[in-house]
Amino acid sequence: MTEKILFLLVCIILLSSCASRPVLYPNEKYKQVGKKRAESDIDMCVDRADRFVKSKKGKKILKSAGKGALIGGAMGAVLGIVTGDIMQAAAIGAGAAAVGGATSAAISPDELKKRYSEYCLRKRNYQILGWD
Repeated sequence: MTEKILFLLVCIILLSSCASRPVLYPNEKYKQVGKKRAESDIDMCVDRADRFVKSKKGKKILKSAGKGALIGGAMGAVLGIVTGDIMQAAAIGAGAAAVGGATSAAISPDELKKRYSEYCLRKRNYQILGWD
C-alpha cells in the first residue's frame, strides 16, 4: 500500500513539473491581436514569471510551501498512531498526508512559474488551454 502511495506521489510531482509553455485558446483577444502578438505576450508573461520565482517574494512562497508539506506529513504520522495499528496506520497516514501536501501545499518553482504565467495571461484576456 505504501509503495502505491509513493508511486502516486512521484507521478504527481513529475507531471506537475513538465510544463514548458502555455497553449492559448483562439478566443476574441487572440483573434484580435494575432498569433505573433499572442506569442510575444506569452514570452513576456513567462519571463515575468521567471523573475518572480527568483524574487524575494517568490522564494518566500516556495519556502513556506515546503514547510506545509512537512507539517502535513507529521500530522499524518500522528493520525496513524492515534487510529490503532501504529506501524501500518502511521505509514499510510504519513504517505497520504505527503501526497496531499505535495499536491496542495508544496509548490515547485515550475508550478509557481506556471501559475504566475497563467495569471498574467488571464489578466490580458487570454484563455489557456494547457501547456506543451
